[in-house]
Amino acid sequence: LIPGSRIPGKTLDSELKRVKKLIPDIKLNQIINCKKFSKIKQDYDFTVIAAGAKKPRSLPIPGIEKAVFANDFLTDSKKDKVKPGKRVVIIGAGNVGCDVATEAHRLGAKEITMIDVQKPAAFGKEKEDAQAVGANFKWPCFTEKITQKGVKLKDGEILKADTVVISIGDVPDLNFLDKSVTIENGFVAVDQFSRTSDRQVFAIGDVVGPGLITDAIGAGRRAALSIDRIIAGKSPDHGDILPLIDKQRISLEYYNPKNSADNLVDCGADCASCGQCRDCGICVAICPEGAIKRVEINKNDFEYKVDPDLCIGCGFCKGACPCGIWDLIPNTAK
Repeated sequence: LIPGSRIPGKTLDSELKRVKKLIPDIKLNQIINCKKFSKIKQDYDFTVIAAGAKKPRSLPIPGIEKAVFANDFLTDSKKDKVKPGKRVVIIGAGNVGCDVATEAHRLGAKEITMIDVQKPAAFGKEKEDAQAVGANFKWPCFTEKITQKGVKLKDGEILKADTVVISIGDVPDLNFLDKSVTIENGFVAVDQFSRTSDRQVFAIGDVVGPGLITDAIGAGRRAALSIDRIIAGKSPDHGDILPLIDKQRISLEYYNPKNSADNLVDCGADCASCGQCRDCGICVAICPEGAIKRVEINKNDFEYKVDPDLCIGCGFCKGACPCGIWDLIPNTAK
């Protein structure tokens, strides 16, 4: 669903081939119902649910059948099967809505309006790209109905549109799960190890709750470590889950200068959402007193140590760290 403007087709194809090489046993287009899910549980020691959230949220308004949902629009736009017309209204001004805007513009739309009931949640490159193609963000807007002419708001204003796209999020379709897996508020309930109420079933990603792709990657890693430990006869608590870092201390995106961030592997490995030290060395380079040193513990582990006799508490390391690892703790008077 990701537009080619954000991930070139060649890069995506290359990454998919790499995945297929690493995991040769991939079965696509499988219809999973409750009976088949139960059989999967019987055939395997552990099952990981990573079905995502593909069921679009809708609006209980007249004329909703005249609109198209964002995922359907993006799927067809990648195949150039969409003719949006000159005017497009997108209900929902998040990042997915921004992708719809850029694709609509690529396919010929000249007037693109993105509306929301609150301040738009869009951010980063997606929002910048939408603004670059002339998308107009408008809020707060409350939709009364969708007509042949476009979108009528509750204040009486009519936003003319040839195409109306609904982009207010998606929820997981969990009808295939049996009663052994607890569902809370439409999502699968899991513990800190991504384990469900059925101890042989784990769940990660949007089936657990809305989040970034990096949240799903991190959950997948924790689930894999937990399963590996259980198979080895150990507790799933591997003890190396780092505490949650204050998000105000984390940069939204960071690319390690040691790597070439032109593929999904490097981009995913460098994402700050993982909340781990990326060994970039910025803190060592920026420290004006040379108080920070990188110390190798063994071939695979390292740590950055501060010499308390040299540290002057300037906070440069804290401000520069892209992963929010460094912090300053005030000295207490004795």
